[in-house]
Amino acid sequence: MGNIGPAVALLFLMSSCVDGFKDEVTWASKVMNAQLENPEVTVTSSADGTELIIGWSVVPGAGGYEVTVYNVDDPENPVPIGEEKQFVDGFEVRRPATEDTKFLVEVRTLDNKKMNNTGATAPVTKAYDNLLEVYQTIPAGTNLTDYFAANPAPSRDEELCYQLEAGGSYTMNGSISFGQTDVTIRGDKLEHAKIELTDGSFVSEGAKLKLQFLDIDANNFTGTTGSSGNALFLMSKTFPTEGLTENDYKIVPSLILQSCKVSGLPGYLFWDSGQKYAIANFMIKDCIVGHNTSTHNAALIRYQRGMVQNMTFTNTTFYNENPPADDNSQRFIQISSGNTGNVGGGWLKGSGVFTVTNCTFWQVSKNNKLGNSNGAFRTGTDKVIIQRNVFVDSGGNSNNMRELKFRNGGNFTGGQNSQWWNGEDLYTRAGSNESSNDVNPVNGDPGFSYLGNGQFQMTGAAHQAAGIGDPRWLNEQ
Repeated sequence: MGNIGPAVALLFLMSSCVDGFKDEVTWASKVMNAQLENPEVTVTSSADGTELIIGWSVVPGAGGYEVTVYNVDDPENPVPIGEEKQFVDGFEVRRPATEDTKFLVEVRTLDNKKMNNTGATAPVTKAYDNLLEVYQTIPAGTNLTDYFAANPAPSRDEELCYQLEAGGSYTMNGSISFGQTDVTIRGDKLEHAKIELTDGSFVSEGAKLKLQFLDIDANNFTGTTGSSGNALFLMSKTFPTEGLTENDYKIVPSLILQSCKVSGLPGYLFWDSGQKYAIANFMIKDCIVGHNTSTHNAALIRYQRGMVQNMTFTNTTFYNENPPADDNSQRFIQISSGNTGNVGGGWLKGSGVFTVTNCTFWQVSKNNKLGNSNGAFRTGTDKVIIQRNVFVDSGGNSNNMRELKFRNGGNFTGGQNSQWWNGEDLYTRAGSNESSNDVNPVNGDPGFSYLGNGQFQMTGAAHQAAGIGDPRWLNEQ
């Protein structure tokens, strides 16, 4: 080829490549008059967890593939995600993914009439879930306090998941602590496990702690409450001496209450035990949280010396069946000491984010303030987002939104909230200044009433049309 010019040489190489590709096609086309098998299927989650990525191997001679993806949280009633029996002329599809879900993928090789190839008679199936892997399953009927006393959580770097049986009943009569190991205690998504809590707390010593798919009944709680008592989430009174920031805070990765029902809580939902714990993420999502006391003279969520960086409440109802008749210190949230800048360890002043979206409050801090802070979420760069919530007889008769946003003056985002107290709309009441603390409120009576056992109804037409508050109480739900 020494005498061949560059252009001719390039053309020769290109022709060789094209011929090679044609050879591959010719090889594939040799699969004729065949009964085809299904491909091998793989399922993975995208990096952010929002998509399923379904891929499969090549089946030579195929006329394409038929793909269906189901949500099978209830295996008796699979729900299609996207198009059923979608024709795909390729080797990958993506579907939106919800967290903590069981999926079933079906892929079938299709006929290729041109090659007289017959497709697979039935699809190949692939089960997949994005649930945390189970470490131990705890049998129904177990006293959880006794179980963890006999089987303490081992020291591990990875998060451990303790699975409670679907619909199973459990008891708990003393505190449970998991040391420095990240732990999830999980029931079943469709049939929550039930825990009768008569004493004790779920105690974090500084590790991640998550409660999920549980119904926790504290109506018969006999343990201590108040300033020296229990909490659903209780930070250990024995403060760690290692792994502290330069300002002597212990950073806790996350505390999460997700898809749980809590009833009859007589005291704290969260208390830091008066220690310098710094909660990086505190989340309550898709829950019903019931308080039932007029005597707990402290905040439902109490940071006494600790701090929180990101606090998120969404798609949740908070209520108190038995609020105090007069004003006392029964607040919803109280943060007593400083702001994120005090923590150190990479936490910057003004780096806090507090978010409340699509929540409903009924008789929560009925005669007091919803929020109180001595610095947290109050700087000009802290973010406070309060949107699409319904407040009924909660937070006293004035300045509700102002107090819940901790008087944040710099970076507040509000909108489409409703505030109804003692038969009046606080946005339109004569002399009220609540409208200055929000934007685009939903006015009028939400028609919100308690049906018992943590169930409510909301009949206000404007509120239903706007789709605000906990989605459970919207008609379409």
